[in-house]
Amino acid sequence: MSLKLNIRLSVLLLLLLLLGLGGYAFFTIRYLENGAHGIEQADFDTARLTVLGFAAAGTVLGVALMVRLPRMVVRPLRRLHGDVERVAGPGPATRVAVGRRDEVGSIATAVNRVLSQAQAERRVTLAELFTERNRMNSLVRSLDEGLLLLDEQRTIVLANPVACDLLGLPLAALLGQSADAAAATNELLRDLLAPLDAHNLAGDAVPDPVFTFPHKGNSPHYQLSISPIAGRDATGSTAPAGYIFCLRNVSEFKKLDEMKSAFLATISHELKTPLASIKLSLMLLQHERTSDAERQTLAAGIGEETQRLLSMVGQLIDVSRLDAGAGIMLDVKPLHLPEVVGYATRTVLPQLRDKQLRLDLQLPDGLPLVQADVEKTTWVLINLLSNAIRYSPAGSPLVVRAVAWGEMVRVSVEDCGPGIAPEFHKRIFQRFAGLPGQVGQGGSSGLGLSIAREFIDAQGGQLWVESRPDCGSSFLFTLPRG
Repeated sequence: MSLKLNIRLSVLLLLLLLLGLGGYAFFTIRYLENGAHGIEQADFDTARLTVLGFAAAGTVLGVALMVRLPRMVVRPLRRLHGDVERVAGPGPATRVAVGRRDEVGSIATAVNRVLSQAQAERRVTLAELFTERNRMNSLVRSLDEGLLLLDEQRTIVLANPVACDLLGLPLAALLGQSADAAAATNELLRDLLAPLDAHNLAGDAVPDPVFTFPHKGNSPHYQLSISPIAGRDATGSTAPAGYIFCLRNVSEFKKLDEMKSAFLATISHELKTPLASIKLSLMLLQHERTSDAERQTLAAGIGEETQRLLSMVGQLIDVSRLDAGAGIMLDVKPLHLPEVVGYATRTVLPQLRDKQLRLDLQLPDGLPLVQADVEKTTWVLINLLSNAIRYSPAGSPLVVRAVAWGEMVRVSVEDCGPGIAPEFHKRIFQRFAGLPGQVGQGGSSGLGLSIAREFIDAQGGQLWVESRPDCGSSFLFTLPRG
């Protein structure tokens, strides 16, 4: 039965008692007014008892209704309030109990429906948050940069595997720990916190510091960038919420800087040597005791040194053109490779004689034509021959081989030099690069192989090296068939 019906029936019962009492009194008074005779004492007592009975019943019913009606209304509301408090609390309750099919029960049903919708939205929101968290964790873990996140209390709240590896600490020793407390036992972390104490943050005029981590092998240089995190306080104004420490691997830039420094030292030395030779030759030419034959020899030497200077300057010009995006101008046409090889070998013949190297040309009959630029291809072959002569021991053989190779023609220059370790096969084709302990050896500027690869790639071929330490080297390149 509904709460409304209970209240209506209770009020109706009280009203019937009051109407009965009033009606009885009304009819009794009318009876007396009409001149009733012979009223006995018993009739009077009966009337009085009847009125008192109606009054007592009305009083009892009124008191009962006074007690029962508030309890009838408040008790289910109080029970509903308690159930809602349990659902809102941290306990396992998720629904409000529906005890009766009255108005309060309808409210409990509506509350349960709202709670079900809220729980469904909560599950969706939690799934989205879980997905975003996993995505963020995957992103942070896959970064090749060290990442540390400190809150406003300088407590470490995030550290990716790269940062743990750089600091030499497990993740459990960092998360939730005070950065200052962890730095007390870790010198590397203490050095990382020093720029923060000095207010050297990202975006200011002070350069970001570079730290060295020796245990990282060939990539020990990391640049630290500290970025503040802006948050909101209770008043809505901007307040610091922590700091992000980002350690970026700049080892390649350091290597490039070192290679450029070595290149500048090499090219300076190589430019100075022929200039000094030319200057000395000019002084001897101007000397009155120099004979005509000696003057001819000195003039020839000046020509060789000048050609050497022009070659180095030409390499620098080619590099500057490639860096400027000017590209490579090609005049591609069918070529006979034996003619190109013959011209290149005649150019390096004085160097071959100087080191007494035995040149072995293996150019089979019927070698197909190639589609290539004669000038660029000859330059590449001369560069490879010069490198092979530079690193070959005196009296050793030097083989130039050409064979048909599918839709291409492959040319190789093979020497008996010290060889190149596999880990340096890619590096030697980079600009300004050189092998450890051989930078500047024999006048190498570190540009020849880089430019040679650019020339071969522009003609649709490939240039690579096959070599092992103490087993000589073989530089190979391919060109399309004509």
